[in-house]
Amino acid sequence: MANNGNALALPDDYAAQLMAGIAQSRAATKISGFGGKDLLRLDAAGAGWVFGQNAEEVQKGSRWAINIRSIMHGWNCWVDRGKKNELALDDMVPVTQAKSPKPEPIEGFECKDTRSFDLKCLDGSDKDLELHFKNGSDGTIRAVDALLAKIYNQVAVDKVFVCPVVTLDQEDYLHPKYNKRIYKPVFNLVGWADMHGNLAGAAQPTLPPETKAEPAKPAKPSLEAVQGAAQPLAEPVSTVQARVGQRRRPPVR
Repeated sequence: MANNGNALALPDDYAAQLMAGIAQSRAATKISGFGGKDLLRLDAAGAGWVFGQNAEEVQKGSRWAINIRSIMHGWNCWVDRGKKNELALDDMVPVTQAKSPKPEPIEGFECKDTRSFDLKCLDGSDKDLELHFKNGSDGTIRAVDALLAKIYNQVAVDKVFVCPVVTLDQEDYLHPKYNKRIYKPVFNLVGWADMHGNLAGAAQPTLPPETKAEPAKPAKPSLEAVQGAAQPLAEPVSTVQARVGQRRRPPVR
């Protein structure tokens, strides 16, 4: 390929080597430990669900589809080595595989049972945003276990709409020893989606576009406020029956 007489253009052979090297480097690089996705987490002070380094809030009431192929279980061990805690062990495998027996403590720190998965926002200010959730708290283990039970029952009757659609909530209790409130995740099941994000059952309300809030801007309004008098989300139903002869509702305008 010619350089069209441009003396500043890269030589063709170097450009090809550069492109090949970049492609190989990107394929071999694991970004941020979560495939380039920001980490979703509960704010320790009770401010709700946040994500990313700037702790940007998750819009209350937004719906998230969980990618069942990304669900993993295993063990993590964080070790206090002075200036900061360091991840000394990250032994996670897909939920389709048996996790290893609990490892021995590392430098006196216990290995914690851990769960993780990817999820994608379906509506509101964060529509199409993909995040990664990973935690080993007792509240997380219980919440994910309850979610896995629902996935198990769904897959038993429907092999298409297998991805749970949830809203993110929290509950708390007062820790008797430390006299502080402990916040636990709640995944409210509101429907099911297939692996491409298509929702089961009737058509869902179309939400107006919104501008994603910057950290310095006011808090994101809840979806209930955005939608106004829109109908509330329906309770999840058996998708095997729901799709038969069901009429689609027109989107809310």
